[in-house]
Amino acid sequence: MKVRKRFLMVLSSAFFVVGCTDDAVTSNPKPEIKKVTSANQKIVGNQNQIMNHDRFEKLFEQMHEHLKIDHFQLKASTLGSDFTIIDRKLSFGKRKWLTVDGTSDSASTQESLYFEDEKQTTQLSIHFAYIDHYIGEDMIQYPSNSGYNKLNQKLANKSDLIIISYKNIVISVQQNTLSKIDPETTRLAVKRVIDELENENNYLLK
Repeated sequence: MKVRKRFLMVLSSAFFVVGCTDDAVTSNPKPEIKKVTSANQKIVGNQNQIMNHDRFEKLFEQMHEHLKIDHFQLKASTLGSDFTIIDRKLSFGKRKWLTVDGTSDSASTQESLYFEDEKQTTQLSIHFAYIDHYIGEDMIQYPSNSGYNKLNQKLANKSDLIIISYKNIVISVQQNTLSKIDPETTRLAVKRVIDELENENNYLLK
């Protein structure tokens, strides 16, 4: 009987020691392991691609100088100092001026080019809008007349609009005409704009 009691005491002590050891191990804080995902890398990479405003203005200057569209001539642009005042409610209360900081003391966040055909019946308006968030290189809006009533179809035949994005810039290309819209003309203009955007790095090296 004494031998059995001693054996049970030794066995209980062993469990107690093991239990304390387990508690000691589990109580130690584990080092935090931060996973680097492709999504995180993408966000960091995108932040590096955002244009500052000086670069935006330089890009517009290059567009003003080099952008060519078949059968159209550049007739006007906003190159230089210009400011646009808006109803604050139309910017969700964010600003009163379309400028970098929303006041009249900073630079404009929009620029425009206006092209006209030889017959002076069709105009292409190309607008560049600067924002402070990366939105990527993509097409944002493409015209579709499906589901329109007859009045809307008639109006759609006079105007055509395509919107694309480039880094942190929104670019709209709009065709207005006295005759019937030629969608291929708008698409061609967008292609020419994209060609110039892809040459942006060459401009920065000059």
